[in-house]
Amino acid sequence: MQTDSKTQTFSEHLKELRKRLMIGTAVVVVGSLLGYVVHEPLFRLLKSPLGQELYYNTPVGGFNAMIKISVLVGLVAGIPFLVYQICQFLAPAFKNLNPKRPISIMIWSLLLALIGVAFGYFISLPASLNFLTNYDSQNVQPMIIVGEYLNFVFSYLLGLALLFQLPLIMLFINRVKPQKPGRLMRHQRWVILISFILAAVISPTPDPMNQLILAAPIILMYQLSVGLIWVQNRRSRKKDNQPAPNQAVYVVPTIKPSLVSSPVFNQVAVPATPRPISNETEYVPVLAKPVQPRLTFMDIIPST
Repeated sequence: MQTDSKTQTFSEHLKELRKRLMIGTAVVVVGSLLGYVVHEPLFRLLKSPLGQELYYNTPVGGFNAMIKISVLVGLVAGIPFLVYQICQFLAPAFKNLNPKRPISIMIWSLLLALIGVAFGYFISLPASLNFLTNYDSQNVQPMIIVGEYLNFVFSYLLGLALLFQLPLIMLFINRVKPQKPGRLMRHQRWVILISFILAAVISPTPDPMNQLILAAPIILMYQLSVGLIWVQNRRSRKKDNQPAPNQAVYVVPTIKPSLVSSPVFNQVAVPATPRPISNETEYVPVLAKPVQPRLTFMDIIPST
């Protein structure tokens, strides 16, 4: 944001959000144009897991396939930039935020998206296609339309690219409201259930093995997120426990009761109280009284 978030009105917040969403949309459009340039080799890569020819049944079927491939490239490339713009929009709400943090978030988001796409292309998608195309192959033969096939592949790859953003999402939630890792681990049974539901939505196949292939990375991403939250909370506690850099410490005497009337002074460190002088903070040292020597038994006996 250009100004302090405390002085912005609601309409200014909406303008800022609209501006950043427009930037993210522009990145998606540019990525789609780049996808159009390389759509022919990408189409061969997307068709490779199927292992057979594709067909289209409308005059614009081939053109629509090219547009879908281009848009897929733009969406995958635009996810990290959309995450970056959202982080920049929410950055003023966090104090002492490192200016380089949004850039690192964008890099990690891009890396996680690529890992999700690679996992879907090399592991999950071939297993799902093998089950679907070979189901009841003795009675019917597949003649797959290119548009339907690309829709299926896009839902697979784009869904996994979004699901692999789970660590960043959970770390963001922990930054807004700190979470307890032990409590998150106790919710694993719900995570497993939701993972299989999402796997069924992304790949509507009744094959248990294919469901497990999709649900397993979601569960592993959740475990990784909990571990990262534990590390983040531990670093935050260490940072909070460190003394302030401008805090002075001096020694003052305290009186400890003794068998005699003479006090014995012990040294205790307490924080100094700053006293402003000429708009500058000055720390006035306080000299501690010297510690008296320890009394012996002969010193306690009264003299005659």
